[in-house]
Amino acid sequence: MLVRFLSLLWIALPFCAEGALPEHDPDEGTLASGRLGIPEPMVYDLVRPLGAPKGELEINSLFLRPLSRGQSLQWAPEIEYTFAQGHGIEFEVPAEGGSIESFKLAVQGTVFALGREKTIWGWQVLAERWGHEKRWKGDFLLLNGVRWSSRWSTFSMLGPRRERASAHTASALVWNQSVFHHTARTFSVGVESNLASRGASGGAWLVTPQVTWRRSRYNFQAGAGMRQSEQRRRPLLAWRISREF
Repeated sequence: MLVRFLSLLWIALPFCAEGALPEHDPDEGTLASGRLGIPEPMVYDLVRPLGAPKGELEINSLFLRPLSRGQSLQWAPEIEYTFAQGHGIEFEVPAEGGSIESFKLAVQGTVFALGREKTIWGWQVLAERWGHEKRWKGDFLLLNGVRWSSRWSTFSMLGPRRERASAHTASALVWNQSVFHHTARTFSVGVESNLASRGASGGAWLVTPQVTWRRSRYNFQAGAGMRQSEQRRRPLLAWRISREF
């Protein structure tokens, strides 16, 4: 029922967006769509902006610092490359402290734009494998970005997850919803909500208010939020630094 409702909502989005779009921004890092100027979610990021031209390369890393005693810094360096118009591939190495936790590979594509180029659609397939245990997960997500006006935009990521943990395999639903306000051409503020229903490793919910700043192909995002999992709430700091070529 939730998936059906969201699908109907997304079909109507292009016809509701109003307002003039900004000019194309050459600093495309941390953008979900360079053409529409929609910021990229910080925690659950994209491979490259939807519609990105062939040959673009980006290196970046997400940093998560739980504000709980005994928790180490979590970070995830990655490299992204656009191998065809609107299609990219990403390799990521999530780590905690000085130890590598897993290996992640993602492929992403752009489908089409609708509604006078006020909305854009895409997809992402992600696979992650933990090296020190028999654990893995795979996501298949439908992506949708809408530029409502010159000041407001949203980006949605929704789809199924299949994962194995503790000798148990199960399915879950992943939904990332972000809302952004464009304060200036290279600066925006937003709120990102990342929900994963209960699967083999349990469910989790993360809400992260954040800011995005782009300058000369260097990009910086930062925020503070709250993560709830296993009936526990933990505050955290998060930031992502990227450089595109």
